[in-house]
Amino acid sequence: MIMERLDQVSEPIRSIEVYRYDVNVQRNFSHGAWTNRIHGFIRISAGNRSGWGENIMAVNRVELDLNEWLSPLQDLIGMTIGEAVRTVMTRLTELGSKRAEMVETALLDLAGQLLGLSALELLGLDGKEPVPGLFCILENDPQKVRERAQESWDQGYRTHLKVKLFGDTDLDKTIVEAARGIMGPETFIVGDVNNGYRRKKSEESLEEIAAALRSLQEAGLNACEDPANLTAPQWIELQSQAGELELLPDEPLRPAIEAARTVLPGMGGIYNIHPGCAGSLIHAVELARKIQGFGARLMIGDDSLVGPACTVWQQLAIGLSADWVESLEKPGESDAFEACVTAQATSRTSDGRVSLGGWSPGFGLMLDEKQLRNCSSDYGKLEST
Repeated sequence: MIMERLDQVSEPIRSIEVYRYDVNVQRNFSHGAWTNRIHGFIRISAGNRSGWGENIMAVNRVELDLNEWLSPLQDLIGMTIGEAVRTVMTRLTELGSKRAEMVETALLDLAGQLLGLSALELLGLDGKEPVPGLFCILENDPQKVRERAQESWDQGYRTHLKVKLFGDTDLDKTIVEAARGIMGPETFIVGDVNNGYRRKKSEESLEEIAAALRSLQEAGLNACEDPANLTAPQWIELQSQAGELELLPDEPLRPAIEAARTVLPGMGGIYNIHPGCAGSLIHAVELARKIQGFGARLMIGDDSLVGPACTVWQQLAIGLSADWVESLEKPGESDAFEACVTAQATSRTSDGRVSLGGWSPGFGLMLDEKQLRNCSSDYGKLEST
């Protein structure tokens, strides 16, 4: 159905622009740290309309040649939107899931505007109720965890919280306890260890991993995202051993086109579709519907996004009636971008929910492009000649 709708757009793509947006804030993970990251905000134009997308282009790097990054997209110029979406889907490996996803996002936004449809209408999604926001803490110091948890509380994000864990049971327990001490007994706390309890499938036994997870549950953890590198049957077995703690598969759901074929019921109580790594919004929706068909809960995650992709994935969370969404604009990181926003379809309520405003075509994001150029450190463009 969606491809049929895209094929109704006859205007050819006339330009593709990328704005480089730098974030120099450290983010800590069990596998290492990001000291800086380079985001790309992409704008694709056809007719008299433009669509926006975003993804991370590089981490822990300073140099990036935007012309080289744009070069594989040159043949999209002159295509219709339907042709371009099909082309990007068939070149997922060549383009990489991040570039493919941000291009498809902008194309869907553009198509919605040209067709006079919201992006959710275009994708066949009808959810409208606000979705709880999930505040994420990436700190390995318990005192900083407490400070960040207090920020979550003060900003109204009180029902759900996520903390990064590091594969060290003692440290991870102190992090969970620090967060629980601030948030109280009612908050649902997720710990994301990025496979920290077993990086390779031949290492720690499932029994050892399950013991660590039960210890974290006793410390106050409700769910654990990607505890270890596991096969699908091992996910199911580990969930059976983890007691009351719910597992939350994330990495096995990337990219969405493959996960839609391989995901199984019983791998966890909650499944995370990871923005920035899904490769395609169209396939992410297909995957989400399969997960919900299992009777499992659905989380829309994050990839440290700061710009256009935040409102995009918030809208998908609402349209899919997801249980919560992590893709939130980030104070101190999104500020320069937010100063460029002249209209946006989503907003945050005082109780930490993300809500959808009135109807708007596409994803409803309008930006002051001159101001965006001023806060971007580089700019590249492809256009028809």
